[in-house]
Amino acid sequence: MIHRLFYYLLLNYVNLGLNLFFKKLKVVGSSNIPDKDPVIFVANHQNALIDALLVVTQNKRKTHFVARADVFKRPFLKKLLALIYMMPIYRIRDGRHSLFLNDEIFERCKSVLLKGESFMIFPEGNHSFDRRLRPLSKGFTRIALGALDVNKDLNLKVVPVGINYTDHQKYRGSVSLYFGDPIDVKKLYTGDFNIDSAKLKEAVAKRLKTLITHIEDQRSYNEQLQRLTATNPDFLNPFDTNLRLQNLDNYQPEPAKKPEMGIMKLLKLPFVLNAILPLSIWLMIKRGIKDPVMVASIKFCVGIFLFPVFLVLQSLSVTYWLGDWAGILYFIISLAGMPLISSVMSK
Repeated sequence: MIHRLFYYLLLNYVNLGLNLFFKKLKVVGSSNIPDKDPVIFVANHQNALIDALLVVTQNKRKTHFVARADVFKRPFLKKLLALIYMMPIYRIRDGRHSLFLNDEIFERCKSVLLKGESFMIFPEGNHSFDRRLRPLSKGFTRIALGALDVNKDLNLKVVPVGINYTDHQKYRGSVSLYFGDPIDVKKLYTGDFNIDSAKLKEAVAKRLKTLITHIEDQRSYNEQLQRLTATNPDFLNPFDTNLRLQNLDNYQPEPAKKPEMGIMKLLKLPFVLNAILPLSIWLMIKRGIKDPVMVASIKFCVGIFLFPVFLVLQSLSVTYWLGDWAGILYFIISLAGMPLISSVMSK
């Protein structure tokens, strides 16, 4: 009971944080998520932990998910992550002997499905900024087909999820989630793993490529992305961007957006100074981040945990010296001004 209460409280707090972190959070296709059948959410992976948090908070099912094993090394984090139904997945960089530990994780994932629940996985295996779907691993097919081996009547569905960012690193950027039509694994199942795995991977890849901006040709990737970006596309709408990619010669480059006016910078200054201490801590943390794809995820965690603590402490100080109404007013103004420090958080 306490575990479930903690999970839903944290889930709703993270959801609130995501809606503040992103200027726009768009969800399309929620009706494609089955109400009761076991589900595997299969998503593209561009933005580390934020990808997982988006899928988990924006769907109506209690969702287990797997994450890279190195984040489980500290005992406290291991217990905390277990409370939010996160399981470690081991990669070759964790040592070849660690890969055998994945057998236990896959069994736990199968158990989740056999109980009629859901979990999420990133079949690309790692994250990347590229606006394309990379080759899928067969780990998720092993779990799905393994569950059917145990119960051939299991109504297992795979729901592809396309995650689309306007800017992966930007605070107050925007993001869209497209939940695609579910794939009925039972209809693909024959009992021959190699055949069934290939069919399931192909079906998932085909649908995911329509739910994200997908530049197929790696050799001309940079050129096509540059030409696409010059048309000022709506990266939140993969159907539009993919149509543009197919007809790039029909689109003319659009003028670049005007830089921010000086008056807007002046308006931000008081709010930046008000948050100078947590901003300084964030900038120090950022210097130690080696993987650039992790920047946004760590920025988000700093934003929802560190900034509120300082804001509450500062508001209590104002309340102590100037009274209740002054403290409340200060808290509201400071909270409203959080988006205005985006230029500092985004550097």
